[in-house]
Amino acid sequence: MDDPTPFFEGPFDSDEAADAIAELEEGDDIATAMIAVLDEFVRDSEDYAEEGQVEAALAIACLIAARISGIAPDEAAHHWLDRNPFTVSDDLRRLAAVAFNVATRADDNYLREVRAADWPVFLEHLEPYRKALFGEPQEPAAPFVVDFSRPGKHWLQVFWSTTDQSLPHDSAYADVAGHLVQAVNEAPEWLAWWRQAGLQELLVFGELVPGVYSERISRGRTTAEVWIGFGHSPEVSRDSAIQQVADDVRTALSAAGRYLGLAPVPSLPALD
Repeated sequence: MDDPTPFFEGPFDSDEAADAIAELEEGDDIATAMIAVLDEFVRDSEDYAEEGQVEAALAIACLIAARISGIAPDEAAHHWLDRNPFTVSDDLRRLAAVAFNVATRADDNYLREVRAADWPVFLEHLEPYRKALFGEPQEPAAPFVVDFSRPGKHWLQVFWSTTDQSLPHDSAYADVAGHLVQAVNEAPEWLAWWRQAGLQELLVFGELVPGVYSERISRGRTTAEVWIGFGHSPEVSRDSAIQQVADDVRTALSAAGRYLGLAPVPSLPALD
């Protein structure tokens, strides 16, 4: 996965954009929810494109553009579209194009004011979305080529959390998990398994909180993401942590493999 541009945020990276996109997923009719947000934004922004509204509307317009073209410079768009199918009608496309123009206008625009320093770069980043909304021809994205030769770059990244915070590094669970994930990354049979996906990285976000098991998986252009609520806490002894972590890692990798159509997972490396 390409390293992000320093200090640069795309259209999906602000809190306002993330909140608006998350709300779309809560409803049964995504296209209708999009129309409601964009229509309100266009009506309210005749004089000024307000903070919050402009970020939300631009993100939604870019998702619509990415659905039309399949071209998006933001990996987040590919993941969201993979999880959320919807159809772009002519009316939705036209409304998104109007909202995009309002959200990127040079005057009377909060977003333009706060991004003055990088505005030309931001507009260039948005160009594939604009072209899709306005039906302009554009070159398809170059085929993605996986590269596992870069030193220090692992195909498996796992991020553990409890309620509203990262898992403490000094816990028995975190210690065992760190060693097991490193061992999986270094195992040739696991890399061979992952190569079947044709993706660069598998990102696993594991929440360790008592409750009901849940999972959400999506495939992007370069990465796959697995979000799992394991339904238990990380409070285990050192002896039991090895088995618990192994069960959780196997669960996450098996879920990813099923979603991506990969072969059954290999055996996990043994830990002392």
